[in-house]
Amino acid sequence: MKTKQFFFIVILAALFAGCATMPPNELVNARQAYRIASEGQAAELAPAELHKAQDALNLAEKSFLKEPDSAKTKDLAYVAQRKSELARAVGAMNADKSLKDRAGVAFEKKQTEIVKQGKQDLRDSEKQTAEARADLDKQVALKEAKEKSDAELAVVQANKEKADAALLKQQADAANQARQDLRDSEQRTADARAELARIGAVKEEERGLVVTLSGGVLFRSAESTLLISARVKLDQVAKALLSVRERNIIVEGHTDSQGSESYNQGLSQRRANTVRDYLVQRGYPADRIQAQGMGKGRPIANNASPEGRANNRRVEIVIEHVK
Repeated sequence: MKTKQFFFIVILAALFAGCATMPPNELVNARQAYRIASEGQAAELAPAELHKAQDALNLAEKSFLKEPDSAKTKDLAYVAQRKSELARAVGAMNADKSLKDRAGVAFEKKQTEIVKQGKQDLRDSEKQTAEARADLDKQVALKEAKEKSDAELAVVQANKEKADAALLKQQADAANQARQDLRDSEQRTADARAELARIGAVKEEERGLVVTLSGGVLFRSAESTLLISARVKLDQVAKALLSVRERNIIVEGHTDSQGSESYNQGLSQRRANTVRDYLVQRGYPADRIQAQGMGKGRPIANNASPEGRANNRRVEIVIEHVK
């Protein structure tokens, strides 16, 4: 509505001035600058600055009616143009900030500050407009207003460029750190795999890196208490695993086919729990390691021979892939 009222004033000004009196270029530029600002983002995101620009343009139009060719009219028009450009720049900056901050609480806080500052700016603008109308004939005030407008526009532009540069640097630093973290993780995984390969059989499967330890090396027959010699081997395993402690691990217990299914299930679970607890005692994060008894359900060899049953009595440590 205010925009329509403004253009109505412009039409009246043209009618009263007559076709013989053409507005100066400064006033034409000021009208064009205000039209662009009012139709853009400033109307919503910089209402206070747009209000200042409209008041300044109204003053220039009134001066044009009284003194079409005066220096005062041109100065007022120049101030109006600069304030419209400032409103447009502030609107663009606020829109840019809104997009960047929309995802978090900081956006809501910033929006509250913008609205609060906008209301304050609007009150300040109304006060300054009243003072400007009272001091319209004072050229010194016009000069100060022009200089202030130029300075504000320069500050807004500088702040926007500084914010953009800081954001680009932050994004670049984050990307470099992510690449370095990935390289470090891959190197630690390779080192751990090489170390584990010296301790037991290692193979890559879809579920992750699988380290197989013979059950006969870790436990006596039908028992779930670690042998003394097994502790030395598990110490070596724990040392290698601690280099990839950010990975999730599953300790699986397996048995041969001798004995009932319920007995083998319980024995395999107890053995898996024993190995898990030992690795946790050696420093592996408890929330990243779990134990599962698999019973006799996943043989890797024929249970018909002693050698096959020995291979089936095993503990597998599965290092899951990073998801």
